[in-house]
Amino acid sequence: MFRLFRTNPRYVHLALAGALLFAPGRLTAEPTAKAAGWDLLGQFLYRDAAEAFAQDQAGGRLRDLGLAAAILNEPPVTPGKIEQAGALLREVAAGGWDDEGSYARYLLARIKQVHLGAPVPEVEEAYRELITTVPESASAQLGAVQLSLLLLYQRSDLAVPARIVAAAELAPVAGHARLPDIAATYFQQLAVAAMYYGITDERVLGWLKSAHALGLSNQLDQSTLSLQVAETARALRQRATAVDYYQRFLATAASTDPRYFTAEMRMRELQPEGSQ
Repeated sequence: MFRLFRTNPRYVHLALAGALLFAPGRLTAEPTAKAAGWDLLGQFLYRDAAEAFAQDQAGGRLRDLGLAAAILNEPPVTPGKIEQAGALLREVAAGGWDDEGSYARYLLARIKQVHLGAPVPEVEEAYRELITTVPESASAQLGAVQLSLLLLYQRSDLAVPARIVAAAELAPVAGHARLPDIAATYFQQLAVAAMYYGITDERVLGWLKSAHALGLSNQLDQSTLSLQVAETARALRQRATAVDYYQRFLATAASTDPRYFTAEMRMRELQPEGSQ
């Protein structure tokens, strides 16, 4: 059986910071250096972004937030950079739970998890505070997705079924349609984890169909998602659903795709005689 699932989805949180966390037109009203810095962050040009923010003489929380994000992502990430970024983020967070403050808290939680190796309960508490305090924010959604991964793979004190249930309970925030790519990735990751642990049931199919309905902006990823739904439906003996999603995959995939022939063969095997 060909491999369908990826266990390390890419999270585009820096691009979202500029495009979604702030009100439309807000960045264009900011000084040129600040707006340029966020635009460069969205392109993952971290060194250039840091230089742009450094040129912003006006300063302010939005500038400090962007500078911290750039510092955290420009290699090499050294202890000194982590400390510098953390200090900037704590200052931004002290200003309240607005967009800037919420995103600063999200990045502080990521520092704890990724750079400082903080204990799992401490990291979980940081994400849950964000989710509880500003549940309708984009930052909370990003935090909920990260928390779901922590629950699925790092809560060794929980049995596997409990891990999956705990991660699925985050759906109202993590799976919100405000950020379709992030929400789709969340539902896809739930399915990935369940199948990683040897579970293929109706929940898995439902999560994959939810991810597909939300849609991934990358067409190749969305095409792969069609195949994931088809394969899962086939495993659950849901013939009509499997055929439907095999057809969707074949309609979007290139004929040179190494999965194309196998998907077409499986679809034909499931189709009633005379309908092929």
